[in-house]
Amino acid sequence: MHNKNRIYYCFDLIICSVVLLTTSVQADTQSVDFSKSYVIPEKSGTNEVTLGGVTTVWDNATYSVNFNLNADYNLVLQGGFIQDSPAEVLEQQLRNTKWQDIYNVNDDNFTTELKIVVVQDGYVGGEIIHSEGVETGGGYLHARVTGDIVTQFQINGQFIDEDSILADTLAKLPLDTLTRHLIRIKRVRGLQFINDADGSSWSQNREYRLILQNNTLVGSVGIPNDTYGEGEATSENGNIALALVK
Repeated sequence: MHNKNRIYYCFDLIICSVVLLTTSVQADTQSVDFSKSYVIPEKSGTNEVTLGGVTTVWDNATYSVNFNLNADYNLVLQGGFIQDSPAEVLEQQLRNTKWQDIYNVNDDNFTTELKIVVVQDGYVGGEIIHSEGVETGGGYLHARVTGDIVTQFQINGQFIDEDSILADTLAKLPLDTLTRHLIRIKRVRGLQFINDADGSSWSQNREYRLILQNNTLVGSVGIPNDTYGEGEATSENGNIALALVK
């Protein structure tokens, strides 16, 4: 086989790394889940790649796994380590998940589906679909969304974003301080849309602020401020509640 073709071929073989991994740990071939795995760029380079988000089915632990490309163009397992930080555990729970239920705005109820596809280093990317029956207006929107995950700490009865808290204040917070995770995502590109029969159109500048509560995402949808530093006030808020689809 020509060298160039062999190089292309070897990267196709990354799918077959499941066999290499399971053979090396002498586990059943169905015991390792690569469906939520991703390449870690800062740990990958020439002739080597590190995959994060590799899950062992028997204990649901998450690992980073290192592979090297040998001179014979075979990918070889070099080792791995467990990813057990709270942030990584949360991201692994959200990665490649689907959420469904209702988005209510201006007395209209839209059946909603949110697909969270990419979650890494606090970044979130996916797609959202809103739809209603023809008898209630026939509105429809399919859009890409992107944003991030923010940890909030409860201080004096209010939840405040971690990156808005001074470092010395954050360091002095009691270990039992209540926290929650806020997912902020915005519509960035409309893939398909149908305006409501009453003439209402879909706007791109909408921000979803979703609190993760067990297996639900609950929050509001509004118009963010035009400039930074104006606080968190929004207008024309809608309410949204989505449940995890298993």
